[in-house]
Amino acid sequence: MKIIVSLVFGALVGVSGTFLHNAYQPAGLVVSLLALIIGLRLNMNMYKAKLMQFAFVLGWLFVVVRASTLGNGGEVLIEANLYGNLFVFGGLGVAFVSLLRRIKF
Repeated sequence: MKIIVSLVFGALVGVSGTFLHNAYQPAGLVVSLLALIIGLRLNMNMYKAKLMQFAFVLGWLFVVVRASTLGNGGEVLIEANLYGNLFVFGGLGVAFVSLLRRIKF
């Protein structure tokens, strides 16, 4: 059940970031990345398990990858412009750093 909640929470953060990143430039991008950081932090504090944080990132990544590809009508929700690229690659960087911080060497 915790994995499903983490997946859905990550997907909801991904949906909100997808619709917000290109609005009110550049504030929408900043708010989208802050929402990702806060969501990762909340998920980490809620479950304290690496698997749940990984499920959150998978949920976010599923939405972002799907929004970046062509839909049935040829629409793309995350365009390959400056803000779209910063959202996708910046979000991946934030998620990667967040996942690495939990690993103890």
